[in-house]
Amino acid sequence: MRKVFEPVAIAVICLAAVAASLWLDLATTGAERAAASTEQATTTAVPGLLLAVAAVVVLVHRPGDAVGRLLGVVACWWTLDGTLYGWVPFSLARDLPGTDLGYWFVARMGAFLLSGLVLLLLLYPTGRLLGGRWRTVAMVVACASLALPVMLLLAPDPVVFSAGEPVGSTELVDLPVSDATAATALRVAQLLTFGSVIGAVAMVWVRHRHADARERTQLKWLLWAGIMCVLVVLAGATLSVGGTVTTVLLGLAVAALAVSVSVGLLRPGLGDVDALVAWTLTTAAVAGVVVVVDLAVLAAGTTLLGEQLDERDVTLVVLVLAVVVYSPLRTWLGGLVRRALLGRRGDRYGAVSALAARLETTGTVDEQLPALAGAFAETFKVGHVRVEVVAPDGGVLSASHGTAPVEVQEIDIAYQGERVGRLVLPAQGFRSMLSQRDQGLLVDLVRQAAVAVRARLLATELQESRERLVLGREDDRRRIRRDLHDGLGPALGGVALRLQAAGNAIDDDPDRARELVALARTEIGEALDDVRRLVHDLRPPALDDLGLEAAVRQQADRVRPEVDVEVEAEGTTGLPAAVEVAAYRIVAESLTNVVRHAGASRARVRLLAGTSALEVEVADDGRGIGPGVTAGVGLLSLRERAEELGGRCEVVCPASGGTTVRAVLPYGAARDETGRVPVPGRTIP
Repeated sequence: MRKVFEPVAIAVICLAAVAASLWLDLATTGAERAAASTEQATTTAVPGLLLAVAAVVVLVHRPGDAVGRLLGVVACWWTLDGTLYGWVPFSLARDLPGTDLGYWFVARMGAFLLSGLVLLLLLYPTGRLLGGRWRTVAMVVACASLALPVMLLLAPDPVVFSAGEPVGSTELVDLPVSDATAATALRVAQLLTFGSVIGAVAMVWVRHRHADARERTQLKWLLWAGIMCVLVVLAGATLSVGGTVTTVLLGLAVAALAVSVSVGLLRPGLGDVDALVAWTLTTAAVAGVVVVVDLAVLAAGTTLLGEQLDERDVTLVVLVLAVVVYSPLRTWLGGLVRRALLGRRGDRYGAVSALAARLETTGTVDEQLPALAGAFAETFKVGHVRVEVVAPDGGVLSASHGTAPVEVQEIDIAYQGERVGRLVLPAQGFRSMLSQRDQGLLVDLVRQAAVAVRARLLATELQESRERLVLGREDDRRRIRRDLHDGLGPALGGVALRLQAAGNAIDDDPDRARELVALARTEIGEALDDVRRLVHDLRPPALDDLGLEAAVRQQADRVRPEVDVEVEAEGTTGLPAAVEVAAYRIVAESLTNVVRHAGASRARVRLLAGTSALEVEVADDGRGIGPGVTAGVGLLSLRERAEELGGRCEVVCPASGGTTVRAVLPYGAARDETGRVPVPGRTIP
């Protein structure tokens, strides 16, 4: 029952007060209000009704919420103040009782609304003061906010109403001090109360520093409301207007506060509050500069042309200047201010083309990374950007622009689904608040940066791979030449000499001839072993003798005492020789790694040949590869063997454990639109 009572009571009280204010305004003439030095009461009460709506919404969804209750109290107080403000001229003109009471409440109790604002800042959004050492500071700020309201209750009428005596006496007590002393105390109380507002804002900043992600989002909604209130105050002071315009501005400020508090408490993730804050600040800055220029142009036009032309001519000249000169000037000026505040994020095409031009003038990845960091910093006007890229060997290359802040946000850089690096930006500051449009631009820039970095990495990796292939080929040639020249050549030469000696001794010493022939036979056997070794290094004979599947099973049998290996193969007959060799070498190297490093008990080898590519998979149940382990020569050789054929090879550690090596070895000309090797019709599960 209590859950329903509070919002209903607030709604009834505030609606009744606003209705009473409206009735009093209708029943009171302008002359009666002028006699009492008052204005319409409804305009005073309506902002309180806006706060009442926020309080009711919050208490309906969060019964008993301290911030909602505080909003309700402030709303009731505000609307009651408006009602009594309307009662003063009505009762004074008709000589009704309660005039002094109404005037006393309006003159001396209205300052408590400022104390309510301070308490709102101290309690939002949790409904509790900050804990620890900051609780004492918060309590001091709360007490300071009561200095002015309390002093207004005690000060004599001549001090409170320095511009003139009130309609009736409003003094609550008769202080035993002089008016001068009371005036000094009132000024001190004003300083304390206004200073408490600054202290409450500082406490909001402290709360933001210690808050979690959700609470920070809630505080950003309050920040937006505070910005709107400041802008309204500045607009009112700049325009120097009163009456209806002031009422509208006050209503806008209170409406912003009511909406932001309600959304922040109930649904902080409803909208992009960061973008809203950034847009508000940017728009305010642009509007401020434009207003200043407007006033300067108006003053200059009045000074130069006001006395020479009549009103019609001045109007015509101003219209022509506005269309031909000033409208483009103001558009350019607005763009200049936005670029100074937020960078080039508003010019999507320009930002992308500028990044492309900058990347085009740089060479290696080491040169591209600083260029990328500078481009992102210039585009989004942030003080710090760090770009990190994963190198082919598993290491990380990075470059920074500016000084790193305390808190940062990270954005992955991906290329075709593969993470190739990350982008680090500041997490705080309105320039770091990215709207949906800004996020779209960031995605475009990151995508272009990913393509450029990936292309440069691939080019570098390709060059290094080619160098390794050339060096490896020359090493193989040197080794084969050495083996033929130093091993097989002398061996065959020795055999020839022994056979010649045996031929010479066959008639005179047959036993010696038979001995020499036996030695020659032994040397020929050793030479044949060398030939087989050379042939095996060029292409495993098992592939020709047994075929790919049987050769792989033979490899599995060799490691089976240490690891239980299961081999599955399908469609592996009739494959090109290069594909067979690459698959055989990948399986052999993978099984060797399983025995040496994985500590596995079981492994599975699967070969699946499709219409244009052979898929090879070697999976084990071992310990996997740690995230900090860099790729060794063996893992790099696996990838190089696949890339030699235009394929790809990856080594992953699935969540279920172990290590899985997957390779795709194409043997057809088919490629998809991305240039990647298509996956066969059936994939390995």
